[in-house]
Amino acid sequence: MRAVYFSCLEPYTDDTPLLELCWNEITASYSDQRRGYHTLAHLQHFSQQLDLCKHKLSDFPTANLAMIYHDIVYFMLDGTNEEKSALVAVDHLRRLNYPSDLIDTCREMILATKTHSVNSSSDINYFIDADMSILGADKVSYAKYAAGIRKEYGDSIYFDAGRKRVLQSFLAMEKIFKTDFFYEKYEEQARLNIQSEIDDLS
Repeated sequence: MRAVYFSCLEPYTDDTPLLELCWNEITASYSDQRRGYHTLAHLQHFSQQLDLCKHKLSDFPTANLAMIYHDIVYFMLDGTNEEKSALVAVDHLRRLNYPSDLIDTCREMILATKTHSVNSSSDINYFIDADMSILGADKVSYAKYAAGIRKEYGDSIYFDAGRKRVLQSFLAMEKIFKTDFFYEKYEEQARLNIQSEIDDLS
C-alpha cells in the first residue's frame, strides 16, 4: 500500500520526508487497536477491487488516494467520519503539491462513501462499488467483515438494532452496486449475505 501511495504522489513532490510523515499518519490511524474492519487490510482489499476496474477509471491515481484516505478518521460520534477524512486528505495533498482540481475529485470520492448513492461521475460509482465489494464476498470473508464491524461498535447496547437498520437500508436499494461491472460480480451474493446477517440479528 505504501508503494501505491508514493507512486501516486512522487510525480508532484520530491519532499520524501513529508511523504513519509503523511504515510506514517495514515498507517497510525488505520492501525488503531479499536478498529476491527476499517484497517490496512480493508485498504488492501479495496485496492485489489480498484485494480479490477482500473481500465474503466479515468483517474486511477486519484481513486487510489481517495481509497487510502477515505477512512483515515473513524469513530466520530457525530457521524462526520467522511467529512473529517476528506479534510485530512485535502490538507495532506495540498502540502504534497497534488493538483487542486484532483484534490477536489479526491474529496468528492471520499464524501460519496457516506451514502453510497449513485453519482453522475462514473469514477465515483466504481469507487463506491469497490468500497462496498466486501458485501458480496464469500461467506467466510463476509463473516470476518461482520465480526470486524462488531468489534468496532459491538460494546454499544444499540449495536444490533443500528446494524440491522444499516443492512436493511442496503437491501432497500434498487441496486447495491451502481456499475454493471460490480453488480454482475457481487449483487446476488451481497443480498444473500446481508439477509443472512439480518436473520442472525433478529
